[in-house]
Formats: sequence, C-alpha cells, structure tokens
Amino acid sequence: MKEHRSLKTEKRFSRHTKEAVIGYLFAAPAILGFLLLTLYPMLASLYYSFNDIITAQGATTYQWVGLQNYKNILTDPIVGVDFRKSLSVTLFYAVVNVVLVILFCLACALLLNRKFRGRNLLRGLYFLPSVIPMVATGIVWKMLLQNQAQGGLVNWFLLKLMKVHPVDFINSPEIFTTLFLMSLWTCGGTTVVLIAALQDVPKDQLESIEIDGGNAWHKFVKVTFPTIKPILFFQMIMCMMTSIQIYTQSVVFSRNGSPDHLTYFINVMIYDHAFVQNNMRGQAAAEAWMVFLVILAITLVLFSAEGVFHKDDSAGTARARKRARKEAGRK
Repeated sequence: MKEHRSLKTEKRFSRHTKEAVIGYLFAAPAILGFLLLTLYPMLASLYYSFNDIITAQGATTYQWVGLQNYKNILTDPIVGVDFRKSLSVTLFYAVVNVVLVILFCLACALLLNRKFRGRNLLRGLYFLPSVIPMVATGIVWKMLLQNQAQGGLVNWFLLKLMKVHPVDFINSPEIFTTLFLMSLWTCGGTTVVLIAALQDVPKDQLESIEIDGGNAWHKFVKVTFPTIKPILFFQMIMCMMTSIQIYTQSVVFSRNGSPDHLTYFINVMIYDHAFVQNNMRGQAAAEAWMVFLVILAITLVLFSAEGVFHKDDSAGTARARKRARKEAGRK
C-alpha cells in the first residue's frame, strides 16, 4: 500500500516537473530578451550616467564623475536650459495628446459600437493606419503638408481650388496641430480596446434606463462610463507613456526641432547628446534617467487617482432594486 502511494506521488511530482519545465522553456525567450535587451541596457545606462565618457582616436575612456551629470541638468546654463525646455515641450504635447486621443477614441468607439451596415468594414479601415510604421506615416504626412513649392498637396488644394493662402504646417507653430492630427489618425488600437470594453456594458441596465425614460446621455453617464472606467484608466496610462516617448514624428518633420526648437522633444535631445554631439554619452544617460523619474512620478500620481476609475456597479444595482420594489408594489 505504501509502495503504491509512493509511486503515485512520484508520478504526480514527475508530471508537475514536466509542466514546469515546459512552462519555463516557453517563457525563456521572453525572459532572455528582457535580461539582454531591457535590464542590461538600463543598468549599463545607470553606470554611464555617473561617468564622463570620452572617445578619442578610436579609444573610449570612462571617468567617474559621480552626480556631476545630474547637477548639470539642474544648474548648467546650457544643458539645464535645454533639458527643461525640451521636457516642458514634451509634457505639453503629452498632456494635450492624451486628452485628445482618449476623447476622440471614446467617441469613435461609441459610434462604431452601434449596429449599422458596413460597420465591420469601417472598423477595419479605421484600424489600418495604426499598423503602418510611424516613419512611413510621417513621410506621407510631410509630403502632403509641406509648402506648395515643395509639392505639398494640401497647400496646392488650398491655393488652387479654395483660393486660400497656403499654410506652413511644418515650419511654424502649426506643426503641433499636424502632430496632434497624425496622432489621432494612428490611434486605432486604442479605439479597438474601447470597443471591446463596451461589449462588457450590461444590456439590462441600459434597457432599464430606457424604460425609465432616460436618453443616450443618461445611459452613458450612469452605465457605460462607470463600466469602462478601468479600461479608460489603462489607456490613459499607456497613451501618456507613448506620448512622452515621442521621437520619430519630430525627426521626420524636422531633424533639429525647428522652428525655434518647438518640437525638440526630450528623446530627440537625448539622442543628439548621445550620438551626435561629442563626448556627451554620460550626460545623455543621466538625462534618460531623469526622464524615467519624471515618467515614474507621473505614473504614481495617476495611480493615486486610480480609485476614481474603479468600476462602479452601484448605480445599476440601485436601479434594479428600485424596479423590483415597484413590481412588488404592483403585485
């Protein structure tokens, strides 16, 4: 009897061991990729940020400078001013872009969630721009919006057909309008996530509001929005992170952030210090870690307000109880 139990236990442990080994094998590529492509570069950049890295005559030397690179960000009249200006421009773009993207994608999701002929086709067409590489998207938008002398189609249309004076969409403050429009054009993924979230909205509660005489706005405020709040919070976090990391669009439109460094975003500045200007890789690493701390602080602030975005079913429960009492009174 004991031998039978022992054999049974060994088989069970053997099965569990095999399952664990298979699981680790499947996870190994992701773990290895994280260690080599994420963790190691982060630790290396942290070490670089405390060094002055000098390359001369093909040789690279590392000179330990402690917190000097971080002090330069706060006090240096050149590096510090550039960092603060780039960070302020980046945060301005990120905040405005998050608001526009969330509102626009929510409106599109509500429209595309309705039942009408050709809905699936329209969903596919709307999602298509988000799968195009951002470099290709930026080049197409630049070709469309550049001035008439360079063959810009939009300015040609404004001048020839509408008799409107051409607008400099790229080399003027209007470039922010261009960046925001391009962001809205490529945010199909966020809309798809919100459409999926709308499938979780309880239909019985919507019908209850309709029976009580509520309109579409009442349905959205009392049922739809409380249900999708967690998804909106997640999308807001992701959109904020990707907006702060903007790089490709700025480089495609204007390599140096012109005009007047309006689009000299923080990632563009870090790249310039690391790979364009001489002997500033240590400074660039320190700037990257400062940006990491800024993103971490913003994320913590948003998570502190996470309770506002918790799913709330209390309204629907209260309505259900109210209707149940009415029906009981009629009986």
